[in-house]
Amino acid sequence: MNDANSLLISALAILAAVLYLAAGARQLLQVERASDKPNQGVVVLGLLALTIHLGVEIIAGQAGTVTFGFYQVASLAFVTMSLVNLIILLFRPLHMLVIVIFPFSALAVMVSTFSPASGTPLAGLSHGVLIHVSLSLIAYAVISLATVQAVIVRVQSNRLRQHRTKDLIRILPPLQRMESMLYELITLGFILLTLAIASGAFFVDDLLGQKLVHKTVLTTIGWLILLVTVAVHVRQGWRINTAINLVLLAFGLLALGFFGSKLVSELLLGAA
Repeated sequence: MNDANSLLISALAILAAVLYLAAGARQLLQVERASDKPNQGVVVLGLLALTIHLGVEIIAGQAGTVTFGFYQVASLAFVTMSLVNLIILLFRPLHMLVIVIFPFSALAVMVSTFSPASGTPLAGLSHGVLIHVSLSLIAYAVISLATVQAVIVRVQSNRLRQHRTKDLIRILPPLQRMESMLYELITLGFILLTLAIASGAFFVDDLLGQKLVHKTVLTTIGWLILLVTVAVHVRQGWRINTAINLVLLAFGLLALGFFGSKLVSELLLGAA
């Protein structure tokens, strides 16, 4: 990458991070004003941050520096989470997710931009594999949002049982609605993960090869856990704490399957 492109990407990454933080801060300041409609300022700032973040990835992709490295994939995952979060925000009052996700997206774009590239360049992948990667990122984004929502619901439920109805509880939607939105995210994540697994089986040749077998096994177990969660909820309902535990377990397996292996091979062992 030439110096001009490098400077441009660095400047855009900093601007995207600032806009993410501004959007998150604005949502935090507006959080006590309960409303089903998203704050226009938050949406505008979030869209600007997303557009610039995507611009960073596109320019880096054209330069061949968007790879399957740990930091680069984390950046792609968080920009996808932020995009999905904003889209969902137009239909459901999941304002707390913005406050949690946007600061991490700011951190992800900065670390990805200023860390050395590693791993396989995305530009070298076939169209079929890119479809699989895209579906996987979207599925992971939705399941990550479901995980954050699950943690918020658990805190809300515990505080209600303890009759601590100030602070966080006062600004959240009713618990029943929060639980309903959680199950919607779980179901959507399960559907997307199913499509991602199906596309992998169709487009990826070595899913059971040495480099991918652990990811395939952990992803399949995570998918089965989500399948059980969705099926039982649809048929007879489930105690919310049980569903939360299963979602956290499924998310942990999915994160371990991909990011865990990259964390060890790239950051601890120094492998490409």
